[in-house]
Amino acid sequence: MCADAALPAAGEPAEKSGMRNAWGRIADTYEELWTERTAHLTARGLDLLEPPPGGAGCDIGCGPGVTTRALADRMPQGRVLGVDFAPQMVERARERHGAPGVDFAVDDAERLSLDDASFDVVTCSLGLMYCYDPRAALGHMRRVLRPGGRVMLLVWGNAQRVWWSPAIDLIESRAQYYASVCPMMFFYGLPGVLSRMTAEAGLRVLHDERVDGVMGFPDAEVAAQAPTIGGPLAGIYTNRLDATQQAEVRASLLEHVARLAEVEEGGGVRLPAEVRVVVATPA
Repeated sequence: MCADAALPAAGEPAEKSGMRNAWGRIADTYEELWTERTAHLTARGLDLLEPPPGGAGCDIGCGPGVTTRALADRMPQGRVLGVDFAPQMVERARERHGAPGVDFAVDDAERLSLDDASFDVVTCSLGLMYCYDPRAALGHMRRVLRPGGRVMLLVWGNAQRVWWSPAIDLIESRAQYYASVCPMMFFYGLPGVLSRMTAEAGLRVLHDERVDGVMGFPDAEVAAQAPTIGGPLAGIYTNRLDATQQAEVRASLLEHVARLAEVEEGGGVRLPAEVRVVVATPA
């Protein structure tokens, strides 16, 4: 379906290369701590997308492949390709979710090597926020869609309604190092922003929905691990913070989780995780 694209591109910004390396280092822990706990949020986007059972789908920023597999399950007579710019993510996705009709490849959302008008549906779940050039990525999503096709975009919502949002400042301020993507992490989830960007890419918005989602964890300690060792800030947390600073971050996160958590019988915690879903078609 697609050979692995050559990465990185000549002249690629150092921040983007750093983000690729960061994702590559956490392929296993990200799946363990995040993807299964956000799969129900992606499922809402797939409900709105209504992928055709026998069509062709592409999941951009596929990570360890959970969303790709969920899309494939809704297209049982079709074919689905998951692409990600981190080779380690693609390797894990192939090992875990490769199957007849489901393939994975290394490719860059901002310069996709895929053919024009080659997919009936395109998905990007919790990936657009990490793009160095999100408008380029949206343009390529529009380019690879067939006439009448649909794209589903899912991004984090309002930072005040996303439980892990304080982790960014807790880690970066102590490290005195700022990841280039994080200032935009919650921007695309603000009302009207993603729809406007989608329209500017030549897509007509069919759905724009705010979802009051939640993420569940067995306890607060596991929840605190998700943004510290399971996300793209893991390298900063591990390599730029000393033991005292790491303990400060964990303590602050545990206090934050205790204030927000809905505690379940048995000790599990449910935490607010607002997302925004946009579904669009070529204009």
